[in-house]
Amino acid sequence: MINWLGRLFGGSSRVSGITVPGVEETYVLPRTRDEQNRLELQHFALRQLLGTHFLAPVQNPRQILDVGTGTGIWVREVARRWPTARIIALDRDLSLLRPLPVTCQAIKADLLNGLPFPEHSFDYIHQRLLVAAIPVTAWPGVLADLLRVTRSGGWLEFVEATGEVVKEGPLHAQVRAWFEALAGRKGLRMEAPLLLPDWLRALDLDPVVRHFIAPLAGKHHGAPLFRKDLLASLQSVAPVLASVNQVPLEKVQETLAALTAEWEHYGTGCGGVAVWARKP
Repeated sequence: MINWLGRLFGGSSRVSGITVPGVEETYVLPRTRDEQNRLELQHFALRQLLGTHFLAPVQNPRQILDVGTGTGIWVREVARRWPTARIIALDRDLSLLRPLPVTCQAIKADLLNGLPFPEHSFDYIHQRLLVAAIPVTAWPGVLADLLRVTRSGGWLEFVEATGEVVKEGPLHAQVRAWFEALAGRKGLRMEAPLLLPDWLRALDLDPVVRHFIAPLAGKHHGAPLFRKDLLASLQSVAPVLASVNQVPLEKVQETLAALTAEWEHYGTGCGGVAVWARKP
C-alpha cells in the first residue's frame, strides 16, 4: 500500500484498510481469468470505436477515480496519460485486478453502499459499463454520491450500453429476452443508461451526450472485438440463462453458437451512450 491514500482521505473511518463492506452482489457476469481477458478486449474495442479512452476534456487532474475498475486497464492508461496524478481503482471485488502503477491505489468498496471518500475528493471520475451491476432504482443515488465526491470544476464521465439493438435477428432477440429475464431478477434494466442525461440534469449538471452503435458485423470500428466480447459474456452465463428461463442448456448453447452468422447476415449492432459533465 502506498502512503498517499491516508493523506488524501484523512484516515476516514469509512475506509477500513482498503476494504469497505457492501451489499449483496448484483453483477451478473463471472469473475474468472476468461472474464479478465474479455474486459481487456472490450477496452480496446471501445478505443477503436470511440477513438479515445478519455472523452471529457479534462486538464491536468490531480486525483482520479475509476469506478468498477475490473482489471484496472483504464487506470493503467490514465497513469500513462497523467503520470503525476493520484488514481483510485475502486471495485466491490478486486479478484480481476492486474498489477497497477505506483501512483495508483486499489480500494475494495461497494458503490451501492456509498463511496468511502469525503466530499470534493476527485477532479475526474470515470465509470464504464456498470449497467449489469447497478439496479435501476439505485442509479439516481449513485450519481448523487459520485457528484458529492467530485470537486468543483471536476468531471464525471460514463460510457454505458443501452440495451438498444439495430438490425436485430430472431436469435439475437431470443438471447436478449433470456438475458433481460436474468437481469430483471436482480433489479437491472439494460436501458437505464438512456436516462443518464436526465438524471444528471436533475443534479443541475449540463451533460454532453454521444450515442453510438457497437457493430457486431463486418471488420471495422472494433466489430471483430465486439463480437468476441459479447459472445464471451453470453457464453459465460449460459448455464444461468438456461436455469432462469427454464430452457435446456443445449438449446442456449446452440443459439449462441449461431449468433455470429446471424449478426453478419443482418448487420447487427448494439447501442451505447457516452455522457460527461462538469461540476460547477
